[in-house]
Amino acid sequence: MLDAGLPLKAASAGEIRRHLKDVIYRLKVRRVWRHLDPATRGWLTLASSLESIKFKSREVLSVLVKILKRVKSLLSPPRLLSEIGMRYAWRAWKIASSWGNKDAEHWKADKAYQLYCGLTALQLSRIIPEVGHPELNALKDVLSLRGFWKFMRCLERIF
Repeated sequence: MLDAGLPLKAASAGEIRRHLKDVIYRLKVRRVWRHLDPATRGWLTLASSLESIKFKSREVLSVLVKILKRVKSLLSPPRLLSEIGMRYAWRAWKIASSWGNKDAEHWKADKAYQLYCGLTALQLSRIIPEVGHPELNALKDVLSLRGFWKFMRCLERIF
C-alpha cells in the first residue's frame, strides 16, 4: 500500500494502482470526489488507469504521496474535523494565554476540544460560507442529516 510512511520502493506498480483505485472508490462513495480540484482528480484517475506506468519516477511518486496525504483526511470526517479544529484550538490557546489563562496550555493538545472546534467551524461555515475552509465543503455533503447520526456513532467509538 502506498503511504507516506512507507519507502517508495516497497510497493509494486500493481499495488499502487490498486490502492489508488480503492482511494478513488472510497472518495466517490463518501461523495467527496466531486469536491476535489480537477488537477487532483486527473492525477488520481490517470495514475490508476494507465497499465503501462511503472512508477519509477521520484517526482511522480512524490506528487502521488502528497495527494494521498491531502485526501487521507477527507476519507475520515473525525480526522478532518480534528485537523481543522486543531488550528482553532491553537488560536484560542494563544489568545487565552496572552490574557493570562494558565489552564489554556491544555487546550491545544485536547482532542475533544479540537473536535469541538472543528464541529463549530463546520456549523459556522454553513451559516457564513466565507468563514469556512475549503475542506469543509466536502464535509457538508458527507455530514448531511442522514450522515450526521452515522458520524455521531463513529465518534462514540473513538471517544
